[in-house]
Amino acid sequence: MQSLNKIFGLLIVAAAVISPAMAQQNSSPPTQLALEIHYFPKQPPTYQSVSAARHGSWFARFGQVPGWKQPPDSLPVTAVNVKWELAEDGVRVWVSVFLGELHQQESKISSYVMHEGEKVTVQELAQVGVEPFQIKLVRINPSIAEMPQFTSKAKSIEVVVMQPNISTLPTYQVVVRNVSGKNVVALAANVILEGRPRIMSLPRGKEGEPIIAPAGTYEFTVRLATQATPMPDGYTPTLVPNQVIEVSSVIFDDGSFEGNPEQAIHYAAFQKGDKMQLARVVDLFARSLNTTDAAASATLASLKAQVAALNFEPDAASVEEVHSKFPDMSSQLERDLKPGIEISMKELRDGVVKDIVEFQLHHRQVDPNTLREWLTSSKQRYEAWLARL
Repeated sequence: MQSLNKIFGLLIVAAAVISPAMAQQNSSPPTQLALEIHYFPKQPPTYQSVSAARHGSWFARFGQVPGWKQPPDSLPVTAVNVKWELAEDGVRVWVSVFLGELHQQESKISSYVMHEGEKVTVQELAQVGVEPFQIKLVRINPSIAEMPQFTSKAKSIEVVVMQPNISTLPTYQVVVRNVSGKNVVALAANVILEGRPRIMSLPRGKEGEPIIAPAGTYEFTVRLATQATPMPDGYTPTLVPNQVIEVSSVIFDDGSFEGNPEQAIHYAAFQKGDKMQLARVVDLFARSLNTTDAAASATLASLKAQVAALNFEPDAASVEEVHSKFPDMSSQLERDLKPGIEISMKELRDGVVKDIVEFQLHHRQVDPNTLREWLTSSKQRYEAWLARL
């Protein structure tokens, strides 16, 4: 389960590509507010900075209520999901749980509006067998972190500049250059402590686009590791010393890679899942364009139902195809292949359903011409995405 959570986490952070425009947003004044989340009994809390944008984090490690029994025919709770954003009346916090190993379902638990110094205990989690989390909204003095070391296991990636951000929790802005003649489609950047990865990320280009052209640069934000240090009145986050920002692997658009093979294998599984699911999505959109339904709303509802019904079960041949590209992978990575493909297929399916829902919300009374235009543009978008894989 721990390996599966790691794959899921990598795929989620892989969706974030930080452009120079986004990097400018990081220079805005920090809110100095953070959520102090006690997620495991008798263990120090973790900290998550608060900003105007909605952010979230899910926790696969949590305490279980003694003696609680899972209802028959129900999926187990595998993660607690916490989301938050700054609002005029305070900080809005939402808590839910994911059910099933692939987070097949999400169940809402509770929501709060919190103010500085307030602490809530999410007692409702006990109803699903999870030891209640405690969440506190705290103020932290912004700091500039000491400069970490930088290293790259990929010879084609070199650092251009690293500079600290003035941020609620310590972060660094990093710019790297691609000195190869190939397009980079994904880059594994880790924070290393005592020789082991503490924070891992695998950003990849949006919808199959490369993130770094030959001789181009890429800018991203790295959050450094902190630890909760006991204080007379609770805890405070402090920077862990001697951190290293490491580019451990880089993947090119021709399928080759440099550095550690592990992230390249995960990327190949994600790419295979995207490719399989996109082919199905394109076919469904094409069928909707050819439908003879007179009611546009019925066509859209049918499309949404068909996309939502897409499975995420890869066949043995698809798993073997990825395996054949990395014949020397470890037995653990071999076991990770199928879940990696499944997770990617599920995430892509859910993303397309979200696109359809957003269109429905903006077009309550959709007419046939508007629907046809949207179906056509969406199909072309998904086809272009598929062609880049």
